[in-house]
Amino acid sequence: MTAPVYTDQQLIDGLHLLRRLHKMAQRRTHVDALPGTFQKEAPALRRGLPHWHPDNIQAAVLYSVNGGWNADIVLHDAPDGHLLVLDKGTGQPFSNKGQAEQFLLDFVTALTAAWAPEAVLPDLAESLAA
Repeated sequence: MTAPVYTDQQLIDGLHLLRRLHKMAQRRTHVDALPGTFQKEAPALRRGLPHWHPDNIQAAVLYSVNGGWNADIVLHDAPDGHLLVLDKGTGQPFSNKGQAEQFLLDFVTALTAAWAPEAVLPDLAESLAA
């Protein structure tokens, strides 16, 4: 499977969307933002997929396709054999743009909370630091 090729404008728009998603993530509550299993999964994510770090996200790209919308997280860099584009996979396309953007918001929130919980969910910072 080949990774999508984005236009310069899609990447610029994706950078702006990523900035907006980071701001939105900071206003979410724990219940809205993360699944119940997240506290157990965060340390494994940090150890197993260190390139899934929020600082390594280049853009959050939304684009229309035949039948709906796709939502991709584009990374700056990844080790050999790892994906540079993270998406929902077989669940794409989303039926509308709002669903696709919600997926991106949830993804960015989870990644940020895994690496810097105090930036998203201050009340969880101590429990996730382990």
